[in-house]
Amino acid sequence: MADSSDAAPGTTTWSVGELSEAIGDRVRTAFPGEVWVRGEIHDLTRARSNHVYFTLHDADEDVTAQLSVMLSSTNRVRVNRLLLRGGDRVRMTDGTEVRIRGRLDWYGPRGQLQLQMTSIDPAFTLGQLAAARAELLDRLRVEGLVDANSLVPLALAPLRIGLVTSAGSAAEADVLDELHRSGFAFEITRADVRVQGPEAPGAVAGAITGLARTRVDVVLVARGGGAATDLAAFDSELVARAIAAAGKPVITGIGHEVDRSVADAVAHTAAKTPTAAAQHVVGLVAGALERAEHAWQRVAVRATQVLDRGDAHLDRSRGRAALAARTAAHREQGRIDDGAIRLARSATSVLDGAGRRLDEAARRLVATSRRRVDDAASRLDVLATRADLLDPVHVLSRGWSIARRDDHGIVRSVDDVAVGDALSVRVGDGTLHVRVERVDHDGGP
Repeated sequence: MADSSDAAPGTTTWSVGELSEAIGDRVRTAFPGEVWVRGEIHDLTRARSNHVYFTLHDADEDVTAQLSVMLSSTNRVRVNRLLLRGGDRVRMTDGTEVRIRGRLDWYGPRGQLQLQMTSIDPAFTLGQLAAARAELLDRLRVEGLVDANSLVPLALAPLRIGLVTSAGSAAEADVLDELHRSGFAFEITRADVRVQGPEAPGAVAGAITGLARTRVDVVLVARGGGAATDLAAFDSELVARAIAAAGKPVITGIGHEVDRSVADAVAHTAAKTPTAAAQHVVGLVAGALERAEHAWQRVAVRATQVLDRGDAHLDRSRGRAALAARTAAHREQGRIDDGAIRLARSATSVLDGAGRRLDEAARRLVATSRRRVDDAASRLDVLATRADLLDPVHVLSRGWSIARRDDHGIVRSVDDVAVGDALSVRVGDGTLHVRVERVDHDGGP
C-alpha cells in the first residue's frame, strides 16, 4: 500500500512492487481485450518449454519502439495451424514483418510490458512482402536495371558454370545430378552461401559478384522451395543489384513453381526450380552441339558437291591436257631428232680439233717438264756443296774447336767460365777434358 507519512502533503511514495502492480492494473484496464499489433521480428528464440520469445520492432522508423512478445506452447499450436492454413507461405523468422494479436500484460518481476501472442495474420506478411517487392522492382526499373542482365550475351555452349547455393542442400544435389547425367564436360565452380536469414542477402550478392569476375560462362543461383519469408533474401536489393551489375548471365532456380522473386525478375533467365535451371543450361549446350552437327553436315554435303564437280572438271581437263601433251611431244620429238643430227656433225668436228690441240699441248708439257727437272737438279747440287762446307765436322777438321761447360752449355765468351771450371773441348778427331787455370781478356789481363 502506498505510504504518504514522510512525503510532502498531497504526494505518495510507491514501493517497486506496488508501482509495478498499479501499472499492471492500468494496462489491463486500458487494454481489457486482445489487440492487433504489427512490427518486425527480432531476436526470436525457442525455449525448452516450447515457448517462443521475440521482440517486435517498428519497421522503417528512425526511432525504434520495441515490444516483448511471448508465444506460449499452447498458443503456438494454434498459430502454426493458422500459418499452415494460409498456405505455409509465412515463417516467423528474424526480419519478418508480421501482424499479430495478443493480450497486453505487465510482467511485474521484470517491470516489462509484454504481449501474450495468440494469433497471426499471414496475409499481412504476404502483402508486405509483395508491396516491398513491387516497390523495389519499380525503383530498379527506373534505373534501367531490371533488363540489364538479360542483355549480357550468353555463351553458345556454357560449359563453365558458377553455382551459388548452400553446400549439401537438396538444391545443390538436384543441380549437380542434372548436369552430371547430361554427359557434357561441365566445369563447375561452387560458392557455398547461406540462403536464408539476415546474413543471406550479403552472402548471395557477394558470391554472384565474385563468380562473375572469374572465367565462368554463366552464374547459376539455386535455392530449394520454402515459405515466402524463407526466400526473402532473393527479394533483397543487394542481390538484385549484384545480378544487374554482373558481367556474366545469371540463371536463377529459386523455390517452387509458384514462387517468383525479385532475383528472378532481374536475372538473364529465371527457371521454376533448381532442377529446371540445370536443365536449361544442359539444353543450351545440347542445342549448340546440335547446331554444330547440322553445320558440319551442311559443310560435308557442300564439300562433296564441290569435289564431285571438281572431279568432273579435272577429268575433262586431264583429257585435254593428255591430247595437247601428245601433240606437243610429237612436235618436240621431231625437233630433237633434227637437233641430234646437227649435234652429231658438230661434235665430230669439235672433237677432231680438240684432239689436235691436246697432242700439241702434251708435247710442249713434256719438253717444259724436262727443262725444269734439269734446273732443279743443278740447284740441288749447289746447295749440297754449301751444306757440306758448313758442316761443324769439316770446320773442326780445319783446326777449330768447341768448348762446353759441365752443364753442356757452349762457351762463347771468357765471361762464361771461371778459374777452376772443368770444360770439355771438341776438336776434329775427339774431345779434350780440361780445367781453366787462368782467364785472359783481349786487350788486357
